[in-house]
Order: sequence, then C-alpha cells, then structure tokens
Amino acid sequence: MVKDPWWLFAYWEIQPGTERAARAQLLPHEVSGLQSVLRVYDVTGIEFPAKRAHHAFDISLSGLATNWYIPTNAPNRSFVVEIGLLANTGRFLPLARSNRVTTPRFGPSEVIDEAWMTTDEVYWKLVGIAAGIGIGASPTEWLRTLQQPLFSGQWSSTPVRAAQGRPSVVKGFWCGVDTDLVIHGATEPKATVTIQGQPASVRPDGTFSLRVAMPEGTQAITIEVTSPDGCTTKMVTPIVTLAWSGPLAPDAVPPSPSARSGPAAREQG
Repeated sequence: MVKDPWWLFAYWEIQPGTERAARAQLLPHEVSGLQSVLRVYDVTGIEFPAKRAHHAFDISLSGLATNWYIPTNAPNRSFVVEIGLLANTGRFLPLARSNRVTTPRFGPSEVIDEAWMTTDEVYWKLVGIAAGIGIGASPTEWLRTLQQPLFSGQWSSTPVRAAQGRPSVVKGFWCGVDTDLVIHGATEPKATVTIQGQPASVRPDGTFSLRVAMPEGTQAITIEVTSPDGCTTKMVTPIVTLAWSGPLAPDAVPPSPSARSGPAAREQG
C-alpha cells in the first residue's frame, strides 16, 4: 500500500508449508546466517518480472514481523515488493510477491485537461453563484463583489480584473514543506551498517550516511553496526520527534509611493 510520496506499507501472511518448501531448497552451508528480508523493486514503466527492475534494495526483517513501513524516497515511481529468504551465499528464495503500487507525485499536476474549458456564459454563471451574485446583477454589484477576497484567513487571494470581459486568471503560488533526516557516523571500514533495516554504504574511511524521510510525530530510528567478522553487533536507537509550529505567512506588501513620507519623499517631489 502507498502511504505518501516517500513511504510504502507492506503486510503479509506466509503459510508454514510455503516456508518449509523454500527452506528445503537450501544447501547445508546456506542455512547458517539465513535472513528474512523484503526485496523492494523499482518497476517504473516496465513489465515485471518479464523485464528486470531498474534497481532493488533489501530490508532485513526482525522477529516475527508481519508488516513493515518501507522508505523509498521516490515520488511518482512504481514498486513491487517480495518477501523471502536470503542465504549467506546471496541466493534469494521468494515466498510471496506483492501487487504493483505507484507513489503519488509531489507537487501540482502539469496536466491541463481541455475537458474543463467552458464558454463565457457558463463561466459567469459559475463565478456568480460561487461569489453569491445573482445572474441579473448590475455591473456595479459584480465589481464590488469581485473586489472582495475569495477566501478568509491568512492565505487570501484577490482576483485581478481585465478591462473588459471576464477577470484575468489569478496566478497564485503553492508551497510544500517537508523534512528529511540525515543520519551519519563512522565505524570500521569493513563493518556492516543497517538503518531501519536498509543497508548503508560504508566508505573506505569508515564513514557512512543515509537520508530518510521524516514524517510528523515521534520515530525510533534503529541503527545496527556489525563487526567485519560478523560476530558482534551493536545497536543504537535514537528517538526523533518532528512537530510543526507556526503558519506560513505571505510576503509583506511594500508600501506604495504615495504612502511614503519624510525628507526623501519631499526631495523626490
């Protein structure tokens, strides 16, 4: 399921017989270190599995999890998820495959549908009803009503009127605010790091970083670092809280030249 442009949510139920059949395919040396993982495929614009995915990444599952939030950080992309067993040889044995989902785009649509175009007569009827103006109203009533803000509250817009005909289109602006969390640290160069079950690349100098989407509320970020020999794992779980406060206000309108006063104004005059 799609949560928002950056996150998916997956849930599943695997029958015991399905898992036993998959385990029967393992070779003796592949049993050690067997992992249960979600494999997330980016299948935007392709027929999967007939064609290979653009890329994929694994999320290691902990305990007996039956659902998981998946950070994709990829608006307007299509995904398929498989749950399966990952052997220490790198062999992946899928147990189940999800449906295909597409995350929504982030921002207004660029598509302008001509089906919504209308005639001047219908336009004025619609605008008049929305503004509370009767169809037989005088031009003075139209002008006085259209000079009022269309919306109440801090975000308001006043229509700009053309000299003749319908008012010209109001070109407002939109604003979206979101927050990402950048996690960074350092460890042994050959150690393994996972953040929220997603592998983080460790650079040759041992540093690592990962950017994740930060939804509103309190999140527990699970970070696991495993030693190069695989014998020791350290875990740290920072608790991060995101809370919004304060409205976004429109830019202040500069004073008109006629409203200026003082010596500078008199000298210009």
